Parts: sequence; structure tokens; C-alpha cells
Amino acid sequence: MSNQNNNTWKELVQAKMSRRGFLRGAAMSAGAAAGAAAVPATMTAALASVASVGVAAAQDASTTIPFTPIEIATADDVTLPEGFSYQVLISRGDTFTPDGRIYGDNNDWQGWFPIDGLEGGNSTEEGILAINNEYFNSLFLTGFDGGEKSAEEVAAEKAAVGVSHVHVRRVNGEWTVVTDSEFARRYDGTDPIEFSGPFAEELGVTEVIGTLANCSGGITPWRTNLSCEENYQNYYGEDSTASRSSYQWREVDMTQGQIPEHYGWVVETDPYTGRAVKRTAMGRFRHENVAMAIGASGRAVAYMGDDARNRAVYKFVSEGTYNPNDRAANANLLENGTLYAADFGRGEWIPVVWEGNEDLLGDPANVDGYEIDSLGDVLTYCSPCALALGATPTDRPEDIEVHPGTGHVYIAFTNNSNHGNYHGHITRILEDNEDPESLTFGWDIFAVGGPQSGFSSPDNMTFDSFGNLWMVTDVSSSRLNGGIFEFHGNNAMFMFPTDPASPDFGRAFRFAAGPIECEMCGPIFVGEDTLFVNVQHPGEVSETRENPTSNWPEGGNAIPKASNIVITGPFGNNGPYGGYAIFNAQTGEPESLV
Repeated sequence: MSNQNNNTWKELVQAKMSRRGFLRGAAMSAGAAAGAAAVPATMTAALASVASVGVAAAQDASTTIPFTPIEIATADDVTLPEGFSYQVLISRGDTFTPDGRIYGDNNDWQGWFPIDGLEGGNSTEEGILAINNEYFNSLFLTGFDGGEKSAEEVAAEKAAVGVSHVHVRRVNGEWTVVTDSEFARRYDGTDPIEFSGPFAEELGVTEVIGTLANCSGGITPWRTNLSCEENYQNYYGEDSTASRSSYQWREVDMTQGQIPEHYGWVVETDPYTGRAVKRTAMGRFRHENVAMAIGASGRAVAYMGDDARNRAVYKFVSEGTYNPNDRAANANLLENGTLYAADFGRGEWIPVVWEGNEDLLGDPANVDGYEIDSLGDVLTYCSPCALALGATPTDRPEDIEVHPGTGHVYIAFTNNSNHGNYHGHITRILEDNEDPESLTFGWDIFAVGGPQSGFSSPDNMTFDSFGNLWMVTDVSSSRLNGGIFEFHGNNAMFMFPTDPASPDFGRAFRFAAGPIECEMCGPIFVGEDTLFVNVQHPGEVSETRENPTSNWPEGGNAIPKASNIVITGPFGNNGPYGGYAIFNAQTGEPESLV
């Protein structure tokens, strides 16, 4: 029978806030006025007391803010604190591979893979950026402004999505793209991709065509890239019963045997070998990202969010164990395992499986009308199955990141207007026994968006080498700088100290702001002075190519282009965790990958 409880997500969050005496008293002071650069964003100091798990490991977090916070910005440029600068590294349409493949549109996630990574190195001067190209702006890409699309327009769109492996190198302080590199690769909507796991086995399919809707992602401990297919329903439809699709791909071109169920998965790409494989054991839903950790018994754990209203938070626990001394032994570690969904009411992880749930999941009335009769079906139509089993429907879980020192799981719930949650919040899961493999957990509210905190709609996150949280926002382009979002300015990047002993614990410090109508995505630190960031969809609400709302990055009368930028300056990012590290409960030591 169903494990569902009667508490809604809204009620659970309100109860957490009430019990903790929500927000510091100063939150509503003059310092929290619109435009304040740094204002309290969390509940009372009592919140720090819940961090009894792993607090000692968090004490080495730096409480020094390495920049002077900026005010809100509305300029058509990247706004940075004094002492910091940026350069555009690569933009939509640039060629970057030996065979002339182009860099796609609307870059989102990116991971850094040191050029000497296979030898155990951590180069911060040369490496491979694995970058997601999530979707496209048809107006800027092909000039399409409505009506029926042509085959040529759809072909251009297929070339604009997917994953780009971009080889970059710093020479005399300037970053450059290495276009003649064997590591420079492109995976778009037409390339063959290996298909693996339970659903692939049931279908008898070992290869599918293309990857698309590549939103955020993650890095595995064995240094492969994980790319998440999120809004797959826009391309070929939600499932095989669909007759139309938002982007008209289903109507215009199905010549390669594409079916909707081939999309919506986590795609593992290897920046060093070029292998690409979709991992069906990790479930099919609106994947935002993947955050990896190693459990106490050595199993790989992957936390994931289903980025839609009233959807669940998941984690996947591998069947096999991670071998830090044999990369090849980990090549298929994500092939088999158990997918769990979070019940926040009980603090439990619910197995999303067929065995033992045949009666419940076998009734189409319980699972949005789907005919479920196998594990492959459960994983493919994962969202209704997880909710039927008792997972908590939440407020659009976007990015999830695991603190490398404490193992606390930070979740950006971006917003859900249906629940009256217009500005979102950041929640922390604290696994029992500090073990990512645990099936029980506690949780709290770390930061809450709104005028009192200076930010709204939290999205992608990362940690610096001291364990401080950096977050970028995703206020809808059509709502920026107006109405209830007027306080916010352009979408921006914030830093949050995470040391509970710090007086700045959970406060939002605005570091940067993006150009008009963009969101900043995929921040990742490399070395002491470098932060790579993607600028996605500048000028998104433009109605014509002749009069775009943004001209970034080229200026003048140019149409805007999604671009990857590199920010340099005195970050002082020389703490114990490096640029990107993974929590390891088995060894007790974080694994630094950057």
C-alpha cells in the first residue's frame, strides 16, 4: 500500500520555519531593503544547532568574504566587484573541434577535468570543460519567429543542444580554446549514445540517437561528467502517446527512430575517452543535476532533483562499490543500483522499485494512467511511481550539492507559486550517521529567498575550497526587475558562509550580476583565482532580431549569444577542499577533483 502521509510540502516547510523562529530579527531592518548587498537569509541562530552532524568538519570554513559585495545591477553586462574581471571564452556558434563542430546554445552546467587527471593530477592551467547546451533561442539561432518549422530549422536546433567537451588552456594569464585537441568533442541531438541499465535491457536497445535538454550535471569520483536531460518533453513529447511537441521535432523529423522514452536520463560522458552512455538505473524525470558522494560502505551515491512543480527529490545508491585505485573498475558503477525518493514528512528514503509494489503501481489509476509491470517501467515513468509510493511533492528541486566536508546535502528549491513560494529557499538534508547510504535523515531550512534576503529563485550552486556555498539565481526573464522581483535586479550570483559558528552563517553576499534577461549557470572554481561561469539566454524576451533587448557579449547592434566566461580575481580560493571535492564517508576525507 502507499506510504503517503497527509502533510503537504508547504505545511512541512512552514512547520520547520515556525519551530526555528524563522529569520533573524535584523532581517526586516533597513539593511534588508531592496538593493542591500548582504542581508540575513536564514532562520535564527537556533538553526545552527541542528548542524550537530559534522559540525567539527565545518569549522575550517573561511568566514572571510573575499570581495566587496555589489549592489543590484540592471546593466547589459557582467557586473563584478572591484578587483575582478572576466573574459568571454566561447560563444554559441563558435567552432571548437578539429572536425569543425560548433558550440551549442544556452550553456548551463560545466565540469572541469584537469588535462592530467588520468595521471592523478589536478592541473588548474589546462583542462577539459564539459559544458551542457540545454536548449536554443530559435529567433537568434535561425530567425524562426512562429508558425511551422522547416527541416533545416529543426536540424540547426538539433546541432545546438547536447554536451560540448571544450579543451582550454591558460597562456600568459589569458584563457584560450584549444581547437585542434583530441579531447574536443561534441554530442548533439543527432549523435549515437550508448543506452544501458534496466530499461535499456527490457527494450533490447543498446544505442539511441542524441542527447538534449541538458541542464545541470555533476562530476563522478572517477572523473567522468554527468549531464542531465531535463525538459525532454519539449522535443518529442512526454511519452510515446504524444502527438505533438513544443519544439515541433516530433512533427518535422522522426527519421532516426527517436521515441520520447529515449530522453530524460542522466548521460555519463568521459572527457578523456569520449564514451557517452545514458544510465537508465538512475530514473527518468526532469533531471536538473547530480551531486555525488561516497557512502560508508563505499557505494556511489547520487542525489538528484525532479525540476517541476510538486515533484520529488531522489538519490541513487550503486550496487557495486567505488574503487579509488582502478578507474576502469568504476566505468559501469552507475549501471545498477537502487533509486530512492525522499519522504520529508518521515525523514525516510523510499525505494522506487517494482518488487513488492506490484499491486499499487500495477493499477494505472495510481500512476497517471501508465501501464506499469516491471522495474524498467517504474524507472521510465518515475515521477508518478515515486509519488504513489509516498515521496513528498516539493517546490521544484533544482540544483543539489553535497558539502565536501560535512556531507550535508544542499537543495535549491527555486519556487512554486502554487504554494505561495515565489522566491524559493535552500534546504539541507542531514543524513543519519553522516552516511549518504543512510535510509533516514533530518532536514532544515538554510536560506530563504525574498526582499529580506536579497535573492530569489535559487538555482545552480557550488562550494569553494573553504566550503562556502555559491549560488546563482533563476528569476524568470519576463519577471525580472518588476513587480515582486523589483528588489532583485538582474539574475545574480551570491556567496553564503556555511560555518554555523560564523556570524555570517547563511547570509547572502551578492558577488556578480549577469546581463539583461540572462541567468548565470554552472559556476565552478579552478585554482585560487579562477571561476568559470556560463551566461545563458541573454535577451531572452526579445521579439525581433533587429531590436534585441540585449546585445551582450559583442555589444553594438549584435544579437545576444549565450557564452562561457571566466572570472579572475583575488578569490583566495586556497582552502582544504580545492575547487570541487566529493564527500567520502568511507575514508572521512573529501576527494578533491579540481
